[in-house]
Amino acid sequence: MPEAPKANPVNLMALIRDVYNAKVVVPEFQRSFVWTRQDIEDFLTSLLYGYFTGTFLMLETSATEPMFPFRSVEGVERVNPQVNWKDHGTVQLVLDGQQRITSLFYALYEPDITLSKGKKPYRFYLNFEEALKGNIDEAVVGISGKDGKRSQEYKKLCKEGKAVRFSLLHDSNKFHEWLYSNRSEWLEQKRNKIREIYENIDRFMVPVVSLSPQTSKGDIVNIFERINRTGVNLSIFDLAVAQLYRKNIKLRELWREVSLDNGIGSEVKPEFLLRVVALLQGKEIRKSSLLDAIDLEPNVFNKLWNQAVESIVEATQQMTQKYGAFSPKWIPYTTLVIPLAIFLHKLKANSAYAENYQKLDRWYWACVFSSRYDNAVDTKTHQDVREVGAWLAGGFEPQWLQQLSIQDLNFDFDETQQSASYRGIMNLIVCKGGAKDLLSGQRVDPSELEDESLFPKSFVKKSGEDYGRTILCRTLISKQTNKIKAAAKTPSEFLQECLDEHGGDELKLLETLKSHFISMDAYLALKENNIDGFIAERRKTIQEVVQSILELRE
Repeated sequence: MPEAPKANPVNLMALIRDVYNAKVVVPEFQRSFVWTRQDIEDFLTSLLYGYFTGTFLMLETSATEPMFPFRSVEGVERVNPQVNWKDHGTVQLVLDGQQRITSLFYALYEPDITLSKGKKPYRFYLNFEEALKGNIDEAVVGISGKDGKRSQEYKKLCKEGKAVRFSLLHDSNKFHEWLYSNRSEWLEQKRNKIREIYENIDRFMVPVVSLSPQTSKGDIVNIFERINRTGVNLSIFDLAVAQLYRKNIKLRELWREVSLDNGIGSEVKPEFLLRVVALLQGKEIRKSSLLDAIDLEPNVFNKLWNQAVESIVEATQQMTQKYGAFSPKWIPYTTLVIPLAIFLHKLKANSAYAENYQKLDRWYWACVFSSRYDNAVDTKTHQDVREVGAWLAGGFEPQWLQQLSIQDLNFDFDETQQSASYRGIMNLIVCKGGAKDLLSGQRVDPSELEDESLFPKSFVKKSGEDYGRTILCRTLISKQTNKIKAAAKTPSEFLQECLDEHGGDELKLLETLKSHFISMDAYLALKENNIDGFIAERRKTIQEVVQSILELRE
């Protein structure tokens, strides 16, 4: 892709005048204006200081046949009812900088609209007395319409020439008329300083990256990621909302229905569904290609969207119910839900046999323990959908999976909970082991389990070793059992508590420990408080479990 266009300096006040005339507009996919009074005060203060306020990203497009549907900046119709963007051949769409532009327009033109968390419109004042003293942070004041006392206070200051409303500043003629009329008591030095403050705002330049109408949607997506952003970031989903809006496909409403009706949690992003829609057509899912892949007629898109929703729901259920990721934070790779959804859709459509689902399980766990989805996710997703899909349909096993060996797996057991292998092992303890309660020997609702060390904290602290970090010394323990463990002084003492609760039946206790991948040899080491011996034995057991589910040879 070509280099991102360079930013050019543009006068900020001229930019706001273009907002007033609907020459600068906002794409429909942009969210509403959400800045608060404090946000606006901070931005205006930055202008007075002359600080860098971030780059603005614009897209020039036809006013009658735009790349994305658009609307006027919030409040424009209130202060300029006759405004008509059709008066312009082209308009500038604000892709990045909407909150900053809208906040300055709000302060300068005073539309009769409320701010976020407010009940009455705010009016913004520039206190020259404070500014002349160098107290810039105190010079900008926003006052709510319901605050009658402060409003009266600043009306008085304005009459005395000690302050002005920011609305006076957008018109240079009116400001200079105010500056030189009825101000005979001012010394010329004071007048010059006030004029200097005004000119700092009136001449304020900002860097604007303006994209031409010929810029492709794919390039727009990539440029988003290479431009410094201030405010609310945009996503591929935001662009898709705008693109499909023209076809009367209300994507944001569709997503809202999905998240409400299907119990989908935060682990599933709306972009995931768009990628499934593309993959169902056999198309690429890179950001540069995705918008074109979903640019479909309503009947076609809606059919694929419904298939994607059904498949994503099934995939998340597979992860949580079959693969042991009992809560969103325990999913090894959330992005794995995308190819998994495609495979489940195809297997269901083809009435697949158990052998095919076994292949699917092998692929899933291989991805988790080989750290396959740590990088280049879009590329690997597309590759797996093609190659694993063919394998499930009776073709050859993918080469990377065929050549996978135990040496290729990520068994860095000192990794944090954020790693796929760490989560994968905990998932296996739930779905393969059973994660029985260490005291009662009964199955426990996974939602009641916590990731905890097998050793009492006092013992770990006394040993001076960092045993608490490695997953080889950790498992899933209920809150009640963890309290008993915490009261013990040594691992063997806690183990004796577990044995007592099992009625002194060592075989029953060993069965419970087995559900946590703790072998007899590991148990014997633990009885002697031989932590190094325990770690070595548990490492061996976990590797054997993973090797078995992946059907790997030595």
